[in-house]
Amino acid sequence: MENKGIWRDGLVRAFHPKYLFSDLFDVSGGKRLYLLFLLAIQLVSFFVIFSNGQFHLQVNPTIINMVSLLAAVTGVFSVVLVANGRITNYFWGVVESLAYIYVSFDSHLYGEVYLNLFFITMDFIGIYQWSKADHQKDQKRTEKVISRAMSVRGWVLLTISILIAWWLLSQFLLRVPFITPQLDPHPYVDSMSTVLQVFAMILMAFRFGASQWTLWNISHIAELILWTVNFNPVMLALWIAFSINSIYGFYVWTFKLTDRSNHKKEAAL
Repeated sequence: MENKGIWRDGLVRAFHPKYLFSDLFDVSGGKRLYLLFLLAIQLVSFFVIFSNGQFHLQVNPTIINMVSLLAAVTGVFSVVLVANGRITNYFWGVVESLAYIYVSFDSHLYGEVYLNLFFITMDFIGIYQWSKADHQKDQKRTEKVISRAMSVRGWVLLTISILIAWWLLSQFLLRVPFITPQLDPHPYVDSMSTVLQVFAMILMAFRFGASQWTLWNISHIAELILWTVNFNPVMLALWIAFSINSIYGFYVWTFKLTDRSNHKKEAAL
């Protein structure tokens, strides 16, 4: 019964329109300007066209561009809210992942497709874990999650796991297409960005602060390379925004959301 209560409270808090928009409108002052700045980057990129070796600004309302913009806007909502420890980030994350899957499949970046299918699963696991942590804090409901720290041993195991997973996935992408006969054109970069974000998402779901943001930051470099080669200005703008937010998220989760009094106890792995 307790698990049902945790699920119910988590899903309501993450998906109810009341909380979705109250969390966004609660972003005030400098944070609101920051959110608007990231959104402005996405909207400007929507009008960027690259042809004949030059950039142009014009309206290009193709399906792929519209879906890319949907992924970009909901992605900005998600990362800004997660950086501030708000559980509603998971709703926007689900919408972003669905749109991102469409764009990635169109570019034959199958690692990105697998990644976002995984993200959707992890979004629901994250909702449960965040809601559970909220219930355990003296049985009081709070609006923000408490960050955890990772030990040196945990970092060593994490690094080894990432390298092994990267090699395995790159070999898979080199040989196996996804539905269509065409193989992934950039299996090594695609697999690196995918693996880093898989582990970062796991760490986020279990509330590891600085460690998850370190992985996000490294993965963003791979993503910027990926969407530069497979040129999509909206996706590039999205990852620029994500990179900016990761620096902010690292600061918030490391210095604002970490429970210093319980630091040693929470340093799992």
